[in-house]
Amino acid sequence: MSHNTNKRIAQNTLFLYFRTLVILLVSLYTSRVVLNVLGIDDYGIYNVVGDIVLMFQFLNVGMIDVSQRFLTYELGKNDGQQLQKVFSTSLIIHLIIIFFLLILAETVGLWFLNHKMNIPTSRIIAANWVFQFSILTFIIKIFSVPYNASIVAHEHMKVYAYVSILEVILQLAIVFLLKGSASDKLILYAILMSFVTLLVSITYTLYCKKYFKECKFRNDIDKQLLHKMLSFAGWSFLGNIG
Repeated sequence: MSHNTNKRIAQNTLFLYFRTLVILLVSLYTSRVVLNVLGIDDYGIYNVVGDIVLMFQFLNVGMIDVSQRFLTYELGKNDGQQLQKVFSTSLIIHLIIIFFLLILAETVGLWFLNHKMNIPTSRIIAANWVFQFSILTFIIKIFSVPYNASIVAHEHMKVYAYVSILEVILQLAIVFLLKGSASDKLILYAILMSFVTLLVSITYTLYCKKYFKECKFRNDIDKQLLHKMLSFAGWSFLGNIG
């Protein structure tokens, strides 16, 4: 293993440790402040409504590993054309996942929220707003997976770490904005959190399009590659359903 490789591994490890430390410290503080600003009931509503959307995460978890694995493999082969096919195929799969997520969330999820959850009548409208923006946030994150996977495959952990830190700082800023707001704080919090997620997703997308040639969508489905990627994700998909 070359000196440059060792240096890159060490730098990436330090960036990831630094990212984890900052996120941990800021998140611990943010959680306490959010609880104080929203109050116990609204804080509970935000988390439990968001968890309904997260229940559908099994649709996507397996594809995160698949995207990284196939991109890293083709990057090692230095096959730019195949690398672009992997990226485009991964993006298509995630768009399909988004489609099925919307159907499940707006039918089963919406029914569960309004008919099975114990939410105060006075807050049911706010809870539905939170639910819709939680869906939007989750969709944005799903769409970003191929771009995030490209950053990891290229080992650009510095960017990954900095953007993650920026995200938690913006989330902290949201909390202080809520303190001076006369609007419904629960609804406003859900809207602003979605906006932060969108901003982060745009940042990753623009970075990948600028520095990684393969991050350009081609409407050319490779059925054999699609089958391989879905097969690879199959067991992970079943495990996440369990």
